Amino acid sequence: MNKYAIVKDGVVVNVIEYVEQPTTPPPGFEDGHVAIQADRVSPGWHYANGTFTDPNPPVVVEMPAPKSLTDMILESPTELAKLKQALGIS
Repeated sequence: MNKYAIVKDGVVVNVIEYVEQPTTPPPGFEDGHVAIQADRVSPGWHYANGTFTDPNPPVVVEMPAPKSLTDMILESPTELAKLKQALGIS
């Protein structure tokens, strides 16, 4: 089975599985709806010029690389003093 996006006025209104692409509006949908083969779309996506686009794409947030435990201890005189005391180093 293939997944088909049911599109009306350039917006995906549903996603349905069919054995083959329907040539008439799917049951429950009136004229103006079309079924377009699409594996990874969801209702609300836009369809124009043969391309689906997510209206709410995921936001990628750049995160700084985490500091090593050693770097964190060496940056803090208090933490370094606690480590030295725990190790019996003066």
